[in-house]
Amino acid sequence: MQKRILFLGLCVLILAGCATSTSYVNFTSQRFVPKDQSYIVNVYPATQTLGTANPYYVIGKFSIEGFASSGVSPETLIDRAKVIARKRGADAVINAKTEAFRYYGGDLLLRLKGELIVYASTAAK
Repeated sequence: MQKRILFLGLCVLILAGCATSTSYVNFTSQRFVPKDQSYIVNVYPATQTLGTANPYYVIGKFSIEGFASSGVSPETLIDRAKVIARKRGADAVINAKTEAFRYYGGDLLLRLKGELIVYASTAAK
């Protein structure tokens, strides 16, 4: 009985880790130092343009998706995007856009797309 409970618990943990899927495309071969977990990554929606006062380079684009029935929400997608940005050494996310699709059986698929940037002053270091 204990083995069965342990097995079910392990299955739940594995499925929880698979709640989202992520794709990432590098735009540069340059690697950036990962940011600390406490680094604040700003997420700018596609409707917001950044001024020219702080020039930046786009280093890649990402897409993260998951089903609402698995506990995925727009907030969890944004949190995941911030984790990816920190790991890639990005300073911010731009052109962020959340899309929602009805999938088989009426389940809601949520997708967040965006681009990772580094500010020119950071990239020069």
